Amino acid sequence: MEWMLLPYRKLYRLIEGRSSRREFWMFVLFNVIVYIALIALMFGFVGSGVLSMADPSNMMQSMMGAGAVVVILLVIPFYIWAILTSVASFAVSIRRLHDLNLTGWIYLVYPVLLVVAAMISPYLMIAVVIGWIVVMCLPGTSGANKYGSDPTDPHAEAIDKAFA
Repeated sequence: MEWMLLPYRKLYRLIEGRSSRREFWMFVLFNVIVYIALIALMFGFVGSGVLSMADPSNMMQSMMGAGAVVVILLVIPFYIWAILTSVASFAVSIRRLHDLNLTGWIYLVYPVLLVVAAMISPYLMIAVVIGWIVVMCLPGTSGANKYGSDPTDPHAEAIDKAFA
């Protein structure tokens, strides 16, 4: 659990330093769990009302009355979590690139590349996403690099604190 919440605690440093693969993927896992829980909660409360919205003839019937209010009240926490997590996600992704000894500016190229790939072909978009996952799975540079000390080295944190 500590690794899942670490990017939120590092928000004060934002994009400074490096993040290990473990920190990045535990953060991703934590967010997947939260999103699944929020979606399950939404479907649990709304039940068949949301599922019947796929049928246009039942859409107005489903949205009438308290059903629409419940859907809106359940979607709000989903969007609040997405907004709050976006800053931490941005920061941990850049720190992960720093661990690979790459500049964080690459992270800004990724969404542009994703949109262009989506316009060309959905298969190309999937290839870009898979490429991003592969890059995030690569091992970081061992030892210190220009972005800081090795996050997997247990002695590096003590050294960083001594020189800070």
